[in-house]
Amino acid sequence: MRSYQIYWIGEEFAHYFYGREQNFFQLFFESSTSQKSEKNVVEKQIQYITKEFSLRSLASILKEALMDKESFAVDKNNCFTIELPEKKGKAVLSAEEKCLHLKAKGSYEAETVFFSSLKKLNACLFAVDFESKNYGWLEPIKKENLFK
Repeated sequence: MRSYQIYWIGEEFAHYFYGREQNFFQLFFESSTSQKSEKNVVEKQIQYITKEFSLRSLASILKEALMDKESFAVDKNNCFTIELPEKKGKAVLSAEEKCLHLKAKGSYEAETVFFSSLKKLNACLFAVDFESKNYGWLEPIKKENLFK
């Protein structure tokens, strides 16, 4: 099973660290593996660079984008599920204030549907998969061209 954590990075940090995403990965990784004394400092850094998700906006965007899919469901705890026909794949998205959790198995199609829908929420969403050490922006951040 694949597991992702998705963070909303503040725009100023997203632009500053564009191209150096390894720094974000390292910070989030340290948060999950640090000892208690170090973890407190790391958690404060994460709180500073991330923004809170509006659960109402998240639910609205996902429902609007996915309600036409017969494999889409929402439970009372705001867990969103996509289950592909013939058990080809399944993805479940749950939300906390500062982090979304996406768990997927089978085909990559279900998680891709979530990723493409979440792009509409904000361009500064950063996904991390600690198990396979994959990370990146859901939508590439466009750099301003300062020289013409």
